[in-house]
Amino acid sequence: MGSRSQSEDQSTFDPNYSPPNTVDFATQEVLAALAAEAEVGDHIASQEAGVTHADGKQKGSRKRLISLVDDTDDSDVEISQPTQKTKPRRQTSFGTATGKPMLQSTIDGGVGSSAQVCSKGKSVPMKSVIRGGRRKSPTKPKKKKVSPTQSQKKKEKVAEDIPELGDELDEEEFDVDEIGEEEREERQKSDVWKDFKVVEKPNGKLKAACNHCKREYAWQSHSHGTSGLRRHRERCKMYPRNRGRQQQLNIEGKVVSRKYDHTVFRQMVAKTIVQHDLPYSYVEYERVRDTWKYLNADVQTICRNTARADVYRLYESERDTLKRELATLPGRVSFTSDLWTSVKREGYMCVTAHYIDRNWKLNSKILTFCALPPPHTGMSIAVQLLTSLKEWGIDKKVFSVTLDNATSNDSIQDIVKSQLNLNDDLLCGGEFFHVRCAAHILNLIVQDGLKVIGDSLQKVRESVKYVLGSESREQLFQKCVDAAGVVESGWLILDVSTRWNSTYYMLERALKYRKAFVKLETFDKKGYKTAPTDEEWTRAANICDFLGPFAVITSLMSGSNYPTANLYFYQVWLIHDWLRRNEESADEIVRYMVRPMKEKFDKYWDEVSGVFAMAAVFDPRFKLSIVECCLGKLDISTRDAKVKNLRDKLSILFETYDKNSKNNSPSTEPRDTVPQKACATGSMGLFGNYNDFFAFRKVSGIVSGKTPLEAYLEEPPLDITNFQSLDILDWWKDNAHRYGDLAAMACDLLSIPITTVASESSFSIGSRVLNKYRSRLLPKNVQALICTRNWIKGYESYAHDEEIDGDGEEEKLPTFESIVDGEDEDE
Repeated sequence: MGSRSQSEDQSTFDPNYSPPNTVDFATQEVLAALAAEAEVGDHIASQEAGVTHADGKQKGSRKRLISLVDDTDDSDVEISQPTQKTKPRRQTSFGTATGKPMLQSTIDGGVGSSAQVCSKGKSVPMKSVIRGGRRKSPTKPKKKKVSPTQSQKKKEKVAEDIPELGDELDEEEFDVDEIGEEEREERQKSDVWKDFKVVEKPNGKLKAACNHCKREYAWQSHSHGTSGLRRHRERCKMYPRNRGRQQQLNIEGKVVSRKYDHTVFRQMVAKTIVQHDLPYSYVEYERVRDTWKYLNADVQTICRNTARADVYRLYESERDTLKRELATLPGRVSFTSDLWTSVKREGYMCVTAHYIDRNWKLNSKILTFCALPPPHTGMSIAVQLLTSLKEWGIDKKVFSVTLDNATSNDSIQDIVKSQLNLNDDLLCGGEFFHVRCAAHILNLIVQDGLKVIGDSLQKVRESVKYVLGSESREQLFQKCVDAAGVVESGWLILDVSTRWNSTYYMLERALKYRKAFVKLETFDKKGYKTAPTDEEWTRAANICDFLGPFAVITSLMSGSNYPTANLYFYQVWLIHDWLRRNEESADEIVRYMVRPMKEKFDKYWDEVSGVFAMAAVFDPRFKLSIVECCLGKLDISTRDAKVKNLRDKLSILFETYDKNSKNNSPSTEPRDTVPQKACATGSMGLFGNYNDFFAFRKVSGIVSGKTPLEAYLEEPPLDITNFQSLDILDWWKDNAHRYGDLAAMACDLLSIPITTVASESSFSIGSRVLNKYRSRLLPKNVQALICTRNWIKGYESYAHDEEIDGDGEEEKLPTFESIVDGEDEDE
């Protein structure tokens, strides 16, 4: 660098100006940097040149600033790079210490973008700003890192002091088009968010939920990273590996299927075995393996032992998911249980859970399908039931258990109730704990009635058996049907002694072909000798009409997709009323049937009418009116006393829920309700200063002495004509914020199963899993197959289920009202 006097010559830009004899060191550094930059040449200058718009605004996205403090001069000096590659700027060596050329903008007194800004009256800071596309010197020390807060403040200060000028920043860089800080923080850049999503819980906390296994982790955008989420994705059993690979071209140029993930392949095979009741040896079938090889030559076949291990691993994964759901369940759980004997004469016990989840949906899940060695006494069954409840961690959430009418079940419920009451786990001391299976009761009642009539239907049964005895007889009977002009879609069926409803279907079909049987008697006098008389046909018709309502209600109760408990009370009352009305029937046989049936049904009605009536009250279309109507028709003198007793039971149960809610009982945790965010930001914003009024209204409601139960019962029922297809659970979801603990109480009552059909349906599945061709399965594998299928697919019917008629289509049953009135619905 030159002398001090020579350096001062560079601080002026007028050729006629005589510089002073002294130059500060900062200016010397600037001049040395300018000289070095001039040596780089036009090639580097053109590459790093900033491009500006015609209106003077910046076009480049980044800027570079170097701030130098000058105590002697407040003017701005700007060195701009050439903006046109075809016409480089004129260079001169005037005023340089080393005789190196300088840019014309320096000679012109800094008439660049900075000087133009000053000429327009814009404020320029009291610093000498040198702009340009210079690269940083290799020997220049690195800038000290600052905290994000300091960096942000410094950027804001630069943005305030420096006008919008071109080129790049040297020491501080910022994007003109970058998004705001808040938007940048909310943007989730990690690839892990392809497999996770942020969900908001009812308490306002955020959780990161896996899209595959639904596992949730704590999440806060400012305090939680994604390392834990990434580790979960690596070990997640449901995460599909290598899912991004597409079809590729092989060496010959042909499109081949993408490479498969062997883990995903094994998971799909396990689900196929479970869902379609296939044996483990399915994976070793020759044609199955050939098919896999044809679809993908790289497939790796597995053996039956591997398939069995994969199925059990799938069972464990689904079990853990269901356990987490039950652990966080806001309400209580009702259970059904039953026993089953396999083809190997081994005893199995099934326990099914019925509950309403956080989304206000009714669920039915098989928890246990385990082997139960003899003896099958009440004590051993009770111990196994308690063990299952503790294994699933729901022994403190039990509401009721539904069992059939076997004698041992009475001792079971006594033992289980006493054990649960030791820790005060049941509501009201277990008053609503035991529920008897309505379908089993109806079956016993009708069977008693059919035993009384004895052989009254014997000739009808023998006639059906004769026709179905051989193919030639069926052909002959078909000719009789054509001759009689009978047009029916369904064929004859023969009843089963253990299924009373099959007797009803047999009579119903036989009565439709009555004229054909009369023709058959004429055409086949030698063979057909069991033709019923006219009196016997009339008696069969009367018995069929009498059994019709029982068949309709049993069909309603026996569906795998059972309804909520609010519908049970009226249906059971219809049976009670139907027996009462037929006590004075004109047919003597029917009168004989009614007496033992009504005696047994009265005992059952006294036990279950209270629980079913409580569930019916929580139907907003009925409330107490349906109970008053039904009880009044049975006995008007005792109606008021029974209604008052029902109110007292509801009050006691609600007080228990209210008490447990204050003690953070698991049965009263909040469910998801209708979101109120829209109201909070919208119309509710108008009532931000109404806090005193809301507090007064809340206090006045408490002072009035009305509980949510009393307020609900005093409100008028909904109009049934406008709410015929009302979803009860959706209604309670929408009104949960109004009634609080009463909504939780309603959910637990509405989820009570009236029958053990859900458990018996699992036995139908078990008969396909354990058959004579597949009878050596271990009990744990039987449980894995049956439970996993239920958790994945639910209680869906099979295509090869038993059909009622020969055509594979079940006829629609008439309604109860149409049978009572003697009018069948037209199909």
